[in-house]
Amino acid sequence: MRDSIVRVGVVTTVLPRRRDGSARPIGYYREMAARAAELGAELMVFRPEDVDWPARRVYAWVPVDRARPHGSWHRAWRPLPDALYENVFVHLAVRGYTGSLRRWARRLGIPLVNPVLPNKWQMYRWLTKTDLARYLPETHRLTSPGEAISHIREWRCGYVKPIGGYGGMGVARVEAFPDGRFRVSVDRRREGGAVRRWMTERELRAWLASRLRPPHLLQRGLSLMTLAGRKLDFRVVVYRGLGGVWHTVGMIPKWAAPDGVVTNIIAGGERLDLDRARALAAREGKVIPVADLEECAHAIAKKVSAHRPAAGLIGFDLGVDDQGRVWMIEMNPKPARSLLDGEMKRIAARLNAEFLVHLARRGRA
Repeated sequence: MRDSIVRVGVVTTVLPRRRDGSARPIGYYREMAARAAELGAELMVFRPEDVDWPARRVYAWVPVDRARPHGSWHRAWRPLPDALYENVFVHLAVRGYTGSLRRWARRLGIPLVNPVLPNKWQMYRWLTKTDLARYLPETHRLTSPGEAISHIREWRCGYVKPIGGYGGMGVARVEAFPDGRFRVSVDRRREGGAVRRWMTERELRAWLASRLRPPHLLQRGLSLMTLAGRKLDFRVVVYRGLGGVWHTVGMIPKWAAPDGVVTNIIAGGERLDLDRARALAAREGKVIPVADLEECAHAIAKKVSAHRPAAGLIGFDLGVDDQGRVWMIEMNPKPARSLLDGEMKRIAARLNAEFLVHLARRGRA
């Protein structure tokens, strides 16, 4: 007989343990558990290796009292959840840490948030065929150094990005100057340190050739809004809740360092409060088009979820040019919660739980 309790699971990397062997999950998971309990569901937290797939059970952390998730938790065997949220660190997921879990979930028909989404190049090619192409800066796959240099000369500035990159790692700005030289700037490299280097065309050809594998993109540089001379873009984070409806959790301005290539905090960028950013912009006679930014994020998110029904959270890096036009710079299927403030995290956790319960109930119908 099927268990009457709706169960939803969070797959994570590790949980902090107390000396007595109990655990106290991070506040985000406790808030998720509280919202799940309000909806009559139980939330469990576990690592990929805690699942006994053949036996259809998992040794998970659950609240001792389901109605009091902010209290103690303990480990217990539970049936497999009806829906899963994969919340493993990006670098571990990229290395295949959750590969087996994803295969089993697919085999057993367990919906998994977030599914694997198209990479940067696939997303660009797909969206260019839709009515949302207006949000996309001109982008090409890097296949020929000569062709790339022609584009950079035409645009005066281009960005070279790893197709599968994240966190601003390896993103380079390439600027063309009237004297025929080029300036290559990188904020964050795997080898460590930043790069600010002048190159001849011959040197740039060799440098671009080294970026053919692994694959890279070349994206047209945009004349983005600046505040105090520093480039500004916006992380717009959207989550789905009950009924699968998308909601805006937060809109976070990100300020690049002086002469910065990217606005990622880990690469030297700075988080701004939206109200402060709007005030700073007003002093310079500029307006941040909040409604247009939100419209862009929701339009693309709805298009994504129409093709990936289990897509439940996305972070968009959006830019605004000097004419006030909104552009999508990148899409992040695993947006870092570190950019969110306390209230944003609380809202995100509740929506996260709501969407999991929505998927679980739909699967049981």
